[in-house]
Amino acid sequence: MRRASSLILGLIVLTLAGSAAAQSPEPQVSAFSPQGTVKQVRQAQAHFSLPMEPLGDPRLTDPFDVACAESGAGRWVDKSIWVYDFARDLPAGLRCTFTLRAGLQALSGRALGGPRAFTFSTGGPAIRASQPREGSGSIDEDQAFVLEVDAPATAASVERHAGFRVDALPDLIGLRILTGEPRETILKARYGPRPRPDGVLVVQARQRFPSKAKVSLLWGKGVAAVSGVETDQDQALAFEVRGPLTLSFECLRENPRAQCVPVTPMRLNFGVQVAWSDARRIVLMGPDGKRWPAEREGDEGPFVTGVRFKGPFPEKASFQLEIPAGLKDDAGRLPVNAATFPLTVKTEAFPPFAKFAARFGILERYADPALPVTLRNLEPVVQLKMLGIPSGPAGLRDPAGLREWMRGKVLRVAPDRAGEMLPWLRKLAAAGRESSMLATLPAGSPVKAFGLPKPGGADAMEVVGIPLKDPGLYLVEIESARLGASLLGKAKPMYVPAGALVTNLAVHFKWGRASSLVWVTTLDHAQPVRAAQVTVFDCNGGVLWKGATDAHGVARPTGLPYRNGAPQCPITYVEGNETSGYLGGGLFVTAQTSDPPGVAGYSIVLSGLLILPFDAVPPMYRLPPDLREVEIPFQTSRQASGEAMAAGLTNHVWELSELVA
Repeated sequence: MRRASSLILGLIVLTLAGSAAAQSPEPQVSAFSPQGTVKQVRQAQAHFSLPMEPLGDPRLTDPFDVACAESGAGRWVDKSIWVYDFARDLPAGLRCTFTLRAGLQALSGRALGGPRAFTFSTGGPAIRASQPREGSGSIDEDQAFVLEVDAPATAASVERHAGFRVDALPDLIGLRILTGEPRETILKARYGPRPRPDGVLVVQARQRFPSKAKVSLLWGKGVAAVSGVETDQDQALAFEVRGPLTLSFECLRENPRAQCVPVTPMRLNFGVQVAWSDARRIVLMGPDGKRWPAEREGDEGPFVTGVRFKGPFPEKASFQLEIPAGLKDDAGRLPVNAATFPLTVKTEAFPPFAKFAARFGILERYADPALPVTLRNLEPVVQLKMLGIPSGPAGLRDPAGLREWMRGKVLRVAPDRAGEMLPWLRKLAAAGRESSMLATLPAGSPVKAFGLPKPGGADAMEVVGIPLKDPGLYLVEIESARLGASLLGKAKPMYVPAGALVTNLAVHFKWGRASSLVWVTTLDHAQPVRAAQVTVFDCNGGVLWKGATDAHGVARPTGLPYRNGAPQCPITYVEGNETSGYLGGGLFVTAQTSDPPGVAGYSIVLSGLLILPFDAVPPMYRLPPDLREVEIPFQTSRQASGEAMAAGLTNHVWELSELVA
């Protein structure tokens, strides 16, 4: 009984083993890459489902017979992965087949099943580059295309399966392959002495393209390489045909119905390439036979796409724009609108003009400070308003600050409220052209309104100086109905604002991580200022530190936030008015003196606006001996001397007492 049980158990074990062997999948190639159509192949790889060879055996053999026009070598990466490395990236037009060798067995001795042959192709010829380049918007009506393909293509298959699709035409336009002298001329111009790619083609449509048409070069399915491998999908390159040679005149105008502004250039555009030797003969004839020669635009070269005539020109005058006979473009085409020349063009009167040198600036107190403004073609008496935020003993007598005045209380800036200038600087930076920045001031505000005379008359272009004798921050605004009618196109005035700080102090600020430093000097003599009251604000006007300068004009603020920890105050600048300074963050530093020798009253200096690095390398100044290891840049802008300003900037400086209405 015991022997029978053992025999039955042995039979069961053998049966289970045989069943497991029968159910085990046969060894086969579980993955092969690449397959199908693949470009730029360098390696083929086969993965087997079971180990095939003992790793490290020098007698390892390749499992595949390779049929390919390109050479290579196989190797085992491990027991079940085999790769075949080609000697180079395979060109297009190849078909390679890998076939498992007859009788190939796995390491276990079992024969391989599954698929036995694997094929891939590098595809038929494809366009790698073209001249003109794909996307060009200025091809000729009879353009010839130089095509660089990744494998030589048969001429018959190209002419059969390639062509041009034009958006204005229903049918495909066939192409022809250029040969002989026309081909050689084009390739010589394209490559010169450089080697030419293998299989380069020069093709051309069998009919001219319509002007300004959108064209697609279709490299269709079925274009065959010399080896017989064909493309299996279409390839399209988009182009656009250039327009005809059309001469178009342009100039700057105040509005679409106006004539040319006489102070800006006039231009004649071609839209296509014209030889400079021909374009330079175009001339603009003005009053009394005066000639303005054509100037080239763009880079130096034999061709140009337009010319310009540099102003200024006489105002309210008529001109004749003349072109030479036989003017042609690079394709030999005549202008389609040549009959409109000579072309008559006219200029308007010089446009109204009112411009300050900048939205905001600093004027030296002891250099006869005057705010220059350039005026032209405005009213004989220009209406001007000025809001002065005084700095001096009057400002010290009232503890109320600017914020209370903005609520309609007082207009005074006390020494401990210097940071209240920030709202005005923000208002100045955000001021537009169509509304007055002073319109919301309460009744009774100390706004001086007066007319600014123009001795040369309304039409003359003059630089007029507005004197600002007392220290402080000034907001100035010009109001002109002529500017509004001309530049805004509306029957309403236009406003031109500016701000100026009159001071004799300069504040140099070094913002450090562990410590910071403020150095106060005079503008006229560059001497240190002792006992100057220094206040550091954040952009919200909150006081971060207060103190006084020592005998060397130096103060050392402590407890300031890091740069990335300072508050941010969003602000929208209008018309690029960043000349008002950076008001959206950082620190705002002021210095003021009560009445030191040589300085009358007190001044307020805006230094927190200068925390960003300068584009230019500033001069370096050495501090007093006890600070000789520290160098900081002289961070302030200086106005020219009073004599230079009077001679070079202003024609007229008026006393305010003469101007106040």
